[in-house]
Amino acid sequence: MTTNTFALDLQRPFNLRMTVESHGWCQLAPWHWDGESLERTVRVGTNAEWARVHQPSEDQLLIETSSSSTAAVSESVARWLQLDWDPSEFLALCDRNDPDIAHFIRSGGGRFLRGDTFFEDLIKTVCTINTTWKQTKSMVASLVDLGDGLFPEPGEIQRIGPDRLAEECKLGFRARTVDTVTDQLLQDQAIQTDGSAHGDMVDYDYLISLKGIGPYAAAHTMMLMRNFETLPVDSEVSAYLRQKGFDPKHAQSAFQHWGKYRFLGYKLKRIVDKANWIGD
Repeated sequence: MTTNTFALDLQRPFNLRMTVESHGWCQLAPWHWDGESLERTVRVGTNAEWARVHQPSEDQLLIETSSSSTAAVSESVARWLQLDWDPSEFLALCDRNDPDIAHFIRSGGGRFLRGDTFFEDLIKTVCTINTTWKQTKSMVASLVDLGDGLFPEPGEIQRIGPDRLAEECKLGFRARTVDTVTDQLLQDQAIQTDGSAHGDMVDYDYLISLKGIGPYAAAHTMMLMRNFETLPVDSEVSAYLRQKGFDPKHAQSAFQHWGKYRFLGYKLKRIVDKANWIGD
């Protein structure tokens, strides 16, 4: 098998480990993260290829892939790692609100690992609802198995159907949600056939209008689309807020000083505090 290796120059401060370990997506199929290299299958046209990313220097990523289309792989890597995100506006807010978070951003942190498409991130989010993380990983791995090593596209989800999603992937009540949401997204032309969001149609209000998508799932999915205005409140966030003396019912107002960056203010503070605690 031929392996193509090429470099991707970084235009802004970026740290691969900080980005990959920012949340649990790196533990979900088809990702593999060994602490230094990030690897997964990637859809290039009609082919299933693989790509591996590591960071040999502060200003460059090195990418290895089985694909001959370095442009397509570069585009996928840029989406996974949010390489086009400009944190300037958020940094100005950090300098006023929390210098530790500002330092974290200037050190290359602040981004969150994403999947190939909006659809992948949405369905993976659905797989986190009212379940354990172990079960989430199992559900997602089963979906990838049905996709022959790739996360299934919307049309494949439709062909699989809710019964197989429930029985073979153990999605439980989520099987019906995944099936219904996929149909609605395609019917509304909110997504393209590959699962990419179509234009500006997908926003928080649209997502919570979908049957089975509640405030948490909508806010979490929007966060991965770089809309940080609404904090996705689940049991973990609620426990943290209570620990800090906040009522989870007032989670949004508790972080109102971060404006449209509520989620970043909350999440990055937790990451920074943990890093300081362990002396990283």
